[in-house]
Amino acid sequence: MGLDCASVIYLLCFLLVIVNAQRSADRAYKPVVIVHGIWDKRTSLDFMANRIREVHPGTSITVVDLLHGTSSLAPMWEQVEAFGAVARQINTENPNGIHLLCYSQGGLVCRGMIETLSDLNVSTFVSLSSPQGGQYGDSFLRLIFHKAVKKTVHRIFYTSPGQRYSVANYWNDPHHQASYIKHSKYLPYIDNVIPEATNESYRTNFLRLNKLVLIGGPDDGVITPWQSSHFGFFREDESVENMEDRDIYKQDLFGLMSIQNRTKIYTVEGVYHHQWHQNISVIDTCIIPHLD
Repeated sequence: MGLDCASVIYLLCFLLVIVNAQRSADRAYKPVVIVHGIWDKRTSLDFMANRIREVHPGTSITVVDLLHGTSSLAPMWEQVEAFGAVARQINTENPNGIHLLCYSQGGLVCRGMIETLSDLNVSTFVSLSSPQGGQYGDSFLRLIFHKAVKKTVHRIFYTSPGQRYSVANYWNDPHHQASYIKHSKYLPYIDNVIPEATNESYRTNFLRLNKLVLIGGPDDGVITPWQSSHFGFFREDESVENMEDRDIYKQDLFGLMSIQNRTKIYTVEGVYHHQWHQNISVIDTCIIPHLD
């Protein structure tokens, strides 16, 4: 039985609605999962989240509400498990992938999630002023342990009791590398620098990223050296070895060299550590363009 003209027009309109809906779905922004840093409060990263919503209306944004304040000193692997569970649930509901936007210590938590969780589909990883190369500085140290001194704190951090604190898990003393490799329970593992603990799946998982964004700058005042936010770190003489000169890059231990053509590095002057997530220029220029 043939269709009359009105029925044909109705059918065409219906199909057009379906096609447009599919196109809108294809253009929808991926969910953004935001992970805070050490000592942060529940509301610390709300400004950044709200700015993303302004510029990308309709974006699902989750500022993960876990491990604030002193709880942020929990061991890093415990944080990977806790934050990872939230990210996995959001990813399950959004199988096309999520973005991870991770600030300060949170950037190291997120890297651990990306490398160890094979079922986590992360499109873009934004590491915002995060000590990816490790930390070795008094200004940061005294935010947490007021009387500690960087030259001697290895005596505490590189022990089993010391490793119960998150910062000790990525404290990278250039003068005591043997102790760092032997006792640190986190950063040398995700860097894949311990021969007997090398895990090829860490590299495989890291290389599933579509994009890596590294943001930091010389006026940070907390991340030490500031180049750690770009995977640089101190040599033994405390000169800075940039990412491209480090073994973790040259040997491609977890994929840092292989992902270079999908890596965007920003060096921004005039931004102190606690200002990164409240600086509209940084958010608009360095972060939002990568949250497709």
